[in-house]
Amino acid sequence: MELTAIELTKQYGTKTAVDHLNITLSNGVYGLLGANGAGKTTLMRLLCDIQTPTSGKITLDGKRISEMGEKYRNLLGYLPQHFGYYPDFTPWDFLLYVAALKGLSEKQAKIKAAELLEAVGLTKESRQKIKTFSGGMKQRLGIAQAMLNNPHILILDEPTAGLDPKERVRFRNLISAFSKDRIVILSTHIVSDVEFMAEEIIMMKSGVILHFGKPQEITAEIDGQVWECTVLSSHAEQYTETLNISNLRNTENNCTTLRVIADYPPMENAIQVQPTLEDLYLFYFKGANE
Repeated sequence: MELTAIELTKQYGTKTAVDHLNITLSNGVYGLLGANGAGKTTLMRLLCDIQTPTSGKITLDGKRISEMGEKYRNLLGYLPQHFGYYPDFTPWDFLLYVAALKGLSEKQAKIKAAELLEAVGLTKESRQKIKTFSGGMKQRLGIAQAMLNNPHILILDEPTAGLDPKERVRFRNLISAFSKDRIVILSTHIVSDVEFMAEEIIMMKSGVILHFGKPQEITAEIDGQVWECTVLSSHAEQYTETLNISNLRNTENNCTTLRVIADYPPMENAIQVQPTLEDLYLFYFKGANE
């Protein structure tokens, strides 16, 4: 299966959210990274056929998704960034309702709802009203509804928002188990989640793709530009104002180790280190509105 965007463009008035974008996705997990306003959500909505491109097209195995209609929607699972729910429904009722909208039989719906509530850790709460849930519990329910129809294309916008560390690990395991022979696209600001789960990274800025490739391949761009330096803890704060720091950790003797992204050694004791995906993200998006 191949999902392809060809010269894909989406404009809102004078603003171009997606700008002549070309990409082909086959089975695997793709992490979509970029600051707010990069065009990630617009791209996801275009891939879901919720929005119409200003120009260009999206095809699945050569067929325009806009012409496939219900056949395409049956292959698709989607979790929007702002997931809507009915507060007086229970998770069980809500999943059966969504399953009916997706055309599952009652028997299929009950089997799949039970399976997914177990997978996202909501079995015990399946008869409680959703309005009593925490943000993380609602998010887990959102992930479950996106997977109800066993989609071949799963698109998740900020799926780890509101999840605690334990829930995020559960989510990673769920996606890893689910992703075989499927296209999974997930957008998140939590770079470590993408690093753990995604086989390929799509990095966007201003509606275009800056990088598309495996994490170790795309971080090679900033080889030689990531440094670790040790400073007195009392001086650490002043460096955060002038340097692009991706990490900061306290060490012995009132010292702090700074991880700095810079073209040249930022101080005499700087040691060159291997770049990570988070370093690359900050290289491009330092100061961007998150």
